[in-house]
Amino acid sequence: MQTKAFAKWTMIAGATIVVVTLWGATHFVPPFYTHTYPFAWYGLIFFLDGLLWSRWNEGFIFKRPGSFATLLFWSAVFWFYFELWNLRLQNWYYAGVSSQGLWAHAEAYMDFATVLPGIFLVYRLLCRLKIPHQVQTSIRLSKQARAWFFPAGVAMIFLPAAFPDIFFPMVWGCLIFLLEPFCAKFGAPSLVRNAEQGHWTTFVRLLLAGLICGGYWEFWNHLSLEKWVYTVPFFSQGKLFEMPYPGFLGFPPFAVECFVMANAVFLVRGKRHWTPNTPGIGHLESFPRLAYVAMMVAGVLLSEISYSQMKKNTVDSHAQDIYSMLEDISAADARRLAETGWHYPAQILIAWDRSCLLIAQPFRVAVKNRLELASLLQMGAKNARLLEKAGVGSRETLARQDPGQLFAVLTAINTAEQIRKSPLLKRRIKAWIYGARRTSTLY
Repeated sequence: MQTKAFAKWTMIAGATIVVVTLWGATHFVPPFYTHTYPFAWYGLIFFLDGLLWSRWNEGFIFKRPGSFATLLFWSAVFWFYFELWNLRLQNWYYAGVSSQGLWAHAEAYMDFATVLPGIFLVYRLLCRLKIPHQVQTSIRLSKQARAWFFPAGVAMIFLPAAFPDIFFPMVWGCLIFLLEPFCAKFGAPSLVRNAEQGHWTTFVRLLLAGLICGGYWEFWNHLSLEKWVYTVPFFSQGKLFEMPYPGFLGFPPFAVECFVMANAVFLVRGKRHWTPNTPGIGHLESFPRLAYVAMMVAGVLLSEISYSQMKKNTVDSHAQDIYSMLEDISAADARRLAETGWHYPAQILIAWDRSCLLIAQPFRVAVKNRLELASLLQMGAKNARLLEKAGVGSRETLARQDPGQLFAVLTAINTAEQIRKSPLLKRRIKAWIYGARRTSTLY
């Protein structure tokens, strides 16, 4: 009885964190607005884990802490792997990053660690709710097809590396084809074996879990100061939150890929599988246990390399205080605004009529334009100043620009004046322009 009560309190605590995060993010309350992601996802993880524990006596955090810790670790490693891919693909970047140093380093691991637990808890809830109940068809994967999986996976690695602007979607499925034969051969839970028997339930539930998690990811990303912005080829316009509409089709196969990656890890790791009621698969006798430790060390090294490259190439802007953002326009007005307790451009813009009373008449238009530019996709004050140097002093002016021409002008200015350290990318400038044209969450 005490265990059930503790499980319910875990569920309530998780739900409370999510609700408070929603309130904080929409009311500009730190740390919920500045670091939305960990609160939103760890809150959901606690809620789902408590629900599964109290209702069906299953879960990760307290029921199987070893498996939970393993998922956290490899989740971070896996996402750092995708961040390395993004250096080549340039499909997204980070803006409005709130801090640097040790805390930012640790937070990256904390954030990325939620991916596998989040997807798998949603998947397990679908399993318990039997959504969908059963998917079994006469359509079966031929046993001969399994032999083509690994060559297909190799091709799906090579093609996006060689031609990233065309084959970038393959990254979100290549490891399925590379690792599924390995899982099927050595006894891990296998989607291939299921498909050969016409059983598609697990596959469909994973697809649905990926779509649900994708919607949750993008909803919170839209609310947060610290966000990622997509720069996917061919899909610069037409987005829900910050994601191009076709991009949501990538979340279902990504969930399948996560499932396969986790199965492969647990096969090598040995001990119990992460899913309950799954027969023990032991470990590969031909694969020394010390090799798993070596895999973990390699995972940490990969993650550290990825993080160092992210800081240089993927993080495009950092959050600044209001004074630093406006001091070059009018230091006195910037100081007055900073002292009001409004810390973010959106706060001042929402309360613009009151804000005007704190700004001298000659500087009001310049301050408003700077705040609107800096808060657009959280591009920050440095990028806003760079645009102003190019004669693009307002959001309305930015919306009228041609991406190619503006890119050339901004590159020349930045080369001469070094306003920002990292090189400009045409895709990101295109994202600014289309973002400036945006009129709603759906555009």
